[in-house]
Amino acid sequence: MENEPKTINILLIDDDQDDYLILHDDLIQISGPLKYVLDWADSYQAGVEQIQKDEHDIYLVDYYLGVESGLDLLQEAIQAGCQKPIIMITGRSDSDTDQAALMAGATDYLVKGQINGQLLERSIRYALERNRLLNKIRNLALRDALTNLFNLRELNRFLDYEIIKSRRYSHAFSLLMVDVDHFKGINDKFGHRIGDEILHQVAEVILQNVRGCDLAARYGGDEFTIVFPETPGRQACIGAERVRKAIDNLSIQITSKLGVVETITTTISIGVAEYPYDANTAEALIELADHALYQAKQQGCNRVVRYFAE
Repeated sequence: MENEPKTINILLIDDDQDDYLILHDDLIQISGPLKYVLDWADSYQAGVEQIQKDEHDIYLVDYYLGVESGLDLLQEAIQAGCQKPIIMITGRSDSDTDQAALMAGATDYLVKGQINGQLLERSIRYALERNRLLNKIRNLALRDALTNLFNLRELNRFLDYEIIKSRRYSHAFSLLMVDVDHFKGINDKFGHRIGDEILHQVAEVILQNVRGCDLAARYGGDEFTIVFPETPGRQACIGAERVRKAIDNLSIQITSKLGVVETITTTISIGVAEYPYDANTAEALIELADHALYQAKQQGCNRVVRYFAE
């Protein structure tokens, strides 16, 4: 519909239902081009689960969540890779609390009893715009320029968090090492410009065939890494096979050094390892997935191999 207001989805994480009702009423009174929808999570754990789903544009987090701390939740959300703005709300009004919230990564800090619709709207709009600009900067720092996949720095951060999460909640996760088959021959025949174009297109197909919760990174050269959270090795192999088939169907039109238009078909090999069944550190997990990748190459390329101890 024309002129339909844009919806901003907000999650309040607070163990007090009265706070939810008050903020809900404040948001209803706001008029303008934006429509604010407030959802509620009533505990630390429920809040973490909702943040992991990534279904909201912004989060309001109470400083005290029963016996647990909103600061801890804020830090866990950031460690998990949350890139949405988080506003801390509390009944305390002092500079130490304010500074602690901002130092932990909060975008803004609001005091209960002083919040009204106008102040809340200003804080939300400010947080969203500031976060948009920060995400631009963050993506420049965390993504590979050629492929737009994440870089090694972000891969290492993501693996560290997945290990913490796996130990806490007893969830397995899997790591894939992906390599473009016969890539050196392509570079030698067509040159590095064409090689770069192939890497770029392979990366695009990888991104199109992984879930929003997965992380795809460029590991180096023509090698990529994919992390499947909360996914055991057997299920990860199914996801890996989906990626392999998508690349197998990829045809790339290129112009050779002699000006001749040619079609290049390329394939990938994938090694899969599972945490903690195969390894109990990030370094060991990468090494074992790489070992499985080597086996895939030895078996003729264009295949998925699950690591098994010999």
